[in-house]
Amino acid sequence: MDRTLCEEAGLETEERGSVGKPAPGGFRSERLDRALARASDAPLREGNRLELLRNGPDTYDDWLAAISGAERWVHLDNYIFCDDEVGDRFAKALIRKAQDGVSVRVLYDWFGCLDVHRSFWRRMREAGVDVRAVNPPTFGEPLGAIRRDHRKLLAVDGEYASTGGVCISDGWLVTSPDTGLPYRDTAVGIRGPAVAEVERAFAGLWGVAGGSLPEAERPDSESISQAGGAPARVVVQEPRRMRTLRMLQLLTAGVERRLWITDAYFLSMPILSQSLMSVARDGVDVRVLVPATNDLPWIGALSRTGYRQFLESGVRIFEYGGPMIHAKTLVADGWWSKVGSTNLNVASLVANWE
Repeated sequence: MDRTLCEEAGLETEERGSVGKPAPGGFRSERLDRALARASDAPLREGNRLELLRNGPDTYDDWLAAISGAERWVHLDNYIFCDDEVGDRFAKALIRKAQDGVSVRVLYDWFGCLDVHRSFWRRMREAGVDVRAVNPPTFGEPLGAIRRDHRKLLAVDGEYASTGGVCISDGWLVTSPDTGLPYRDTAVGIRGPAVAEVERAFAGLWGVAGGSLPEAERPDSESISQAGGAPARVVVQEPRRMRTLRMLQLLTAGVERRLWITDAYFLSMPILSQSLMSVARDGVDVRVLVPATNDLPWIGALSRTGYRQFLESGVRIFEYGGPMIHAKTLVADGWWSKVGSTNLNVASLVANWE
């Protein structure tokens, strides 16, 4: 999403007084907004209230409160939905709403939840929750397994939505015994017309999983009242569409002062790497925050092999000392930001649903 939250979680802005205002010399313009809309196939929705959600506990509290208050429907889609204590809290909350007569629909990624016992899903289904796996392997399309539902989103009643990097797992509650730092992640809570775009993303993937949403559960942006003053753009990434990649290329070409990135699995595509190095050589303050300890060690090791080219070009790389930083965020020139599930690698930018 762009033009939403102007304070990066994990990478704070230099000038707190400038948060939410265009940075001096920034490139905000109607022309850029129009170009971003074309590149991302995502309209800018005005009149939203946005709340930055830091880490697992805050995000879970927000999500569970939204589920508890649901009166018509709950749409939940998450790459990892574990059958642990956190997962049990969500399962119980979803079951309660289904038993109250609320339409509850859940999507999970087949690979991301590979180690979740079938009884966990059966328990919800038997209570009235409509649960579907996304992209299980098939003999007819073996290469289809490359495409994963990497989304982490929640949409409730056409009034609330959330997206970000947070999965449903006890792992998001841990802290480092050495540094005391928490497992770091970022999500955003949304109220206002942009909620309709999150609902649209869910409806599209629900169709891929073999379902069809009734019209009553597919609100349009015009039917949702404004809830605040923040504009937001919800970029719906689908396999081979590369909408987020096109948007990031456009953004890096126009940034003037600073570009601050947080990425969990920093194996940047060459076209993005070249853009980052080019703008850093032009004097833009480019910073990348990555995990010091990666939950996928081979990715952490491979990522470090590429540090030299970035550092020699003026890109500054920081490593977070907590158990993991899983956030996928970006701030440009103090007024534009991205919060979501998309990493800056080929899987997220080309192959996945994000």
